Amino acid sequence: MRYGIIELTQGNLNNDHLYLTGIMDLFPASSGGGNSEADRASQLLEVHSGTGAPIMTDIAGDKKIFRKRAWVGEFFAMHQLKAGDSVVVERTGTFRYHVYPKRAAEF
Repeated sequence: MRYGIIELTQGNLNNDHLYLTGIMDLFPASSGGGNSEADRASQLLEVHSGTGAPIMTDIAGDKKIFRKRAWVGEFFAMHQLKAGDSVVVERTGTFRYHVYPKRAAEF
């Protein structure tokens, strides 16, 4: 799997996160951490979203979301995303990912 598509819910928008459950095969097992920052994964992911510098984060194991998520709200606002829109998470390197809105003609 090289990319996954996530359909946004109102919960995503309200809480500045992306549900990764349906695309977990995209990520190495070593990037999944525990329930708290104290139990973060041994391998961080480099996430590029166009909101600024890349984010280094793991995946919160209990929720299956990127643990660092302040950037997600900025990403939603920058692209004026709403519930029902889709986001692409593309693996561009071993631990590197690009997150961007899905355009109508893509995929």
